[in-house]
Amino acid sequence: MAREQLKKFFDFFSLENNRVRGHCRLCNQDYKDKAGICSNFLKHLRRKHFSDYERTFKKHDEGLSEEGIIASDGQSTTELSSNKTKQVLINSTITKNLIIKCNLPLNIVENHAFRDFIKECNAKWDPVSSKHIKLNVIPQFKEKVNKIIYETLSSARHVTLTIDGWSDRRCKSFLGITCHFINSKMQPESYLIDFVRLKSHTAENIYHTTELILGHFNIKEKIYKIVTDNASCMKKAYQFGLAVDDEVDDNVPEVPLLSSTSTILSEYDEDIDVNNFQFIDIPSNDENTNDYYDPSDVRLSCFAHTLQLCIRDGLKNAPYVSKVLGKCQAVSKFSHKSSKMADLLEQLNKSISKMNLTRWNSEYLLVKSIHSIDKSELDLLTSMMSKPIMFSNNDLIILEEIILILAPFHEISIKCQAETAATVSLVVPSIVHLISHLRDIKEDLAFSSKLAGQLQESIKKRFSGIINRLHLNKVAENDPYGDRLYIIAAVLDPCFKFYWIRDLQLPIQSENHLKQSIIELIIVEMQQYVTLSSSKANTTALSLTTTSITSTSKVKRRKLFNYDDNNTDDSNESTILDPTVELNAYLNDPVRTQFSDYWFHSQLNILKTVVIRLFTVQASSAPIERAFSHAGLILSSRRTNMNENLFRDLVFLRVNQKLL
Repeated sequence: MAREQLKKFFDFFSLENNRVRGHCRLCNQDYKDKAGICSNFLKHLRRKHFSDYERTFKKHDEGLSEEGIIASDGQSTTELSSNKTKQVLINSTITKNLIIKCNLPLNIVENHAFRDFIKECNAKWDPVSSKHIKLNVIPQFKEKVNKIIYETLSSARHVTLTIDGWSDRRCKSFLGITCHFINSKMQPESYLIDFVRLKSHTAENIYHTTELILGHFNIKEKIYKIVTDNASCMKKAYQFGLAVDDEVDDNVPEVPLLSSTSTILSEYDEDIDVNNFQFIDIPSNDENTNDYYDPSDVRLSCFAHTLQLCIRDGLKNAPYVSKVLGKCQAVSKFSHKSSKMADLLEQLNKSISKMNLTRWNSEYLLVKSIHSIDKSELDLLTSMMSKPIMFSNNDLIILEEIILILAPFHEISIKCQAETAATVSLVVPSIVHLISHLRDIKEDLAFSSKLAGQLQESIKKRFSGIINRLHLNKVAENDPYGDRLYIIAAVLDPCFKFYWIRDLQLPIQSENHLKQSIIELIIVEMQQYVTLSSSKANTTALSLTTTSITSTSKVKRRKLFNYDDNNTDDSNESTILDPTVELNAYLNDPVRTQFSDYWFHSQLNILKTVVIRLFTVQASSAPIERAFSHAGLILSSRRTNMNENLFRDLVFLRVNQKLL
């Protein structure tokens, strides 16, 4: 990665490297003037190689405003020489490619070896200090990225957030928020909009901080859903939705947002005063209120986190399994402390995964790594322990069954936490697949049938809303995953449609009833757009009718083959498709492809409008967790004294590096 970034230095100075003592390698001619002076290489480039000169210098100058270029002495200049432009571009590319993208420390610009490297690339480069990078270059990048995000979100129609809290090595807490939307090409996009210090983990503080951030980007009314984990403070924070009132309480101090360039975090030392804070409860008994916009449903649980809780339930309550897992954990712990066992594992070309209490996948990978070792080799390894552990044949069978049971859970967890956007359409097909998997495998298990049964019960409990919809039962208000968007999104994804229903192995009549109920949910969702469009169409038709009645002129005969766009004949007016017609056209289309490609070329405008909103929702809160991973790499054990404001800026720019 670093090698690719450093290559840009050589590309930038390629033209100057073609100069050798008054001789230009580009045209293989001398560029000395009549007096024999050979220092005007730039003048020669402008005259003889204008296209190369434009590509190298003018293109870079376009993105540099006069106010944005800071001279080495701190004074802004209005007339920039090519050398000064080079200085700015070098400092900019060092910051962007090495410090932000490659996560190198700021003091690399003060390293003698690094300065020698840059000097060899450009002898006229003036060294800069890390302070200059921190106070001038990084804030300019932050302001640029903030502007791009603000302008992009202003054109987005619907936005979904993923929110979570995180603590660094210094035990300082932060609240991270990522936003997700569908762009004009029907592709999902996401940005980290803020990474703000959180001094109190109360629900009121989280709610208030979220509102301030959304108010800065002016996207409060565009928020469709908020995806969080199952922490009690997150549940309580968004249980009443988000208030869309623009009135601001002057008694509540501002939270220092990352997007505010004028606010310095070190100046903010007081916690948020929430004594006068009140949630705004929107009445839910309004008959005209669509339950899709019920503010109590604005928060959704992270699918990956809920799936992890299901697996915890199964592993904790299943007999035999916990005992075998205890043996695996003991072997893993010893293997990472004993050099003798590490050497023996290296000779056997094997490895034992390390246990991580915060991720169930680590248990699965641990079991899989131990099961891959032959019994004789495993006995040899365990004999090196101070208290040897023996794996019986039954234990190995249990390990094999655990791998067989949990393999689909592991695969689904990887899919819904992938870097590519994993939308909410994955949830229902994944649940149906797990249900059918546990049902089919249960009869073939010798020792772990109880584990499969516990997993089935946990899925029914933690995903009761989806299960009730699949069985055509009434969905209660408090049922987890009871929002109908999960079912609708699965059908509107061209990769799934109704194919996932086959795994349920329902009777034909029950399957048809299920499909019909889902179709009705989609039709209800489409009706709100049809009503809006119909009202506009009726208004237009009324005006046309009035015009025709009041007009006293004779109706003109339309010319043959005249297809003028200004023709006001009602027969040529475009008609709005009925929702049922659009839905039937979509369901009968045999094309199966990614939803972005399908809906970008689709002419089903009503369904496309529904997709633009539904597919902003992410299956999990993995995007914000990924931002925290970047934060952990930036604030390494050797950089714990980093300024807090600089740390937040680096996290913000690192996650949004595609906008640099």
